[in-house]
Amino acid sequence: MTKRRFSAAAAAIIALITVTIMLFCFAGCRGENGKSAYEIAVENGFEGTEAEWLESLKGEDGADGSNGHDGTDGTGITVNDLYEAYLESHPGATMDEFLDAYLDIDYTNNIADVANEAIKSGVAITVRSNVATSLGSGVIYKLDGSTAYIITNYHVVYDTHTRSIPTDGISVYIYNRYSEPIKAEYLGGTSDYDIAVLRATSDVFADETLVQEAKVDTGEPQLGEICIAVGTPEEMQFSVTQGIVSTQSEYIYTQVLGSSSPASRIRVFRTDTALNSGNSGGGVYNAQGELIGIANAKSNDTSVDNICYAIPAVIAVNIADNIIETGGTRYMLGITLTNDGSTTTVYDPDADTIETVETVTVSEITSGGLCDGSLQTGDVLTSIAIIRDGEVADSCDISRVFNASEFMFKARANDTIRLTFTRGSETMSVDIALTADSAAEL
Repeated sequence: MTKRRFSAAAAAIIALITVTIMLFCFAGCRGENGKSAYEIAVENGFEGTEAEWLESLKGEDGADGSNGHDGTDGTGITVNDLYEAYLESHPGATMDEFLDAYLDIDYTNNIADVANEAIKSGVAITVRSNVATSLGSGVIYKLDGSTAYIITNYHVVYDTHTRSIPTDGISVYIYNRYSEPIKAEYLGGTSDYDIAVLRATSDVFADETLVQEAKVDTGEPQLGEICIAVGTPEEMQFSVTQGIVSTQSEYIYTQVLGSSSPASRIRVFRTDTALNSGNSGGGVYNAQGELIGIANAKSNDTSVDNICYAIPAVIAVNIADNIIETGGTRYMLGITLTNDGSTTTVYDPDADTIETVETVTVSEITSGGLCDGSLQTGDVLTSIAIIRDGEVADSCDISRVFNASEFMFKARANDTIRLTFTRGSETMSVDIALTADSAAEL
């Protein structure tokens, strides 16, 4: 009994001695040898050997504790939530500092991996005529055995000297096969959106170790997300550049050199990713290696830097599918839409993103057009759907003015378009069958 009663006192003495020793060590002094903890214990009444004293310091094993209650399932925890919690103990810490502290991510290696995969979906393009040779880039959008469907810019394949698309003289090259031109044919395109589609056939397209289809993200690019551009500026040498999305959506006016047609108003997103002559038509990828855009322009204003543009992938692939499946037939709703200055931003907590939204209002209806007699000026469009074989084949919420027109690239002959809208306080919908009169070439 004596041994156990003394264990607490002995522990306190040991702690005091330990602290004293530490203080002297930090001070850098060397004192005389003192008594051992056992000797001090004896002086304070302990009876027994040193081994018995050491054994007395050990307490009995305690009983196992009961299992705790199951925790509740986690819900919607985001990186930002963790970052905010981190700030409570690390005021003023940046997001990068938080990531460095808690996430083992090598961004450099990640970008390298993305680039090495993305480059497999890239091609260099040459367009030769009797007058000149032009260079550009492209993206392998679809593979069908040994046949590849390639998205590029319209201005890449347009011959400014003949003011036409060459029927011969278009070649593509895959990465590391610069000496092996593959003949390509022009399937279709539109200068209004600066998108064209090529088709090429070669055994190399059946080799998945050499080429692959681009993985596509048809959502809107997120402000600040990483952009990785793959293209062939400067004499067909593949290159990779990196930046971020600077502006989510805006419009620029472009005109194909040598063309007599008026300048086109094209929807793009802005990036500070370096783009140079020859990058046109090449892919712009996010940090997950998904195609988010087609590079098409840069500012020629010498007073600014790092202002470059890319066509959102959702536009490019909708047009490409239309060309591949129909040869390039677009159905027009025959309405003019406006946002009436209603543009605002909304935070989506589920996706942890900030989205731009608008109230999309019908401002004009073309007489005799597809929607004449079904819609009225002032109607607010909320959604559009394609009815095919009696079922909804595809649909889209209308939260931006451009949603409806871009969605219509998906419409095909014999489809019915369902428009949902509000008129005053009433929500309404109308089904409109497509007609030949509403069809137009891209």
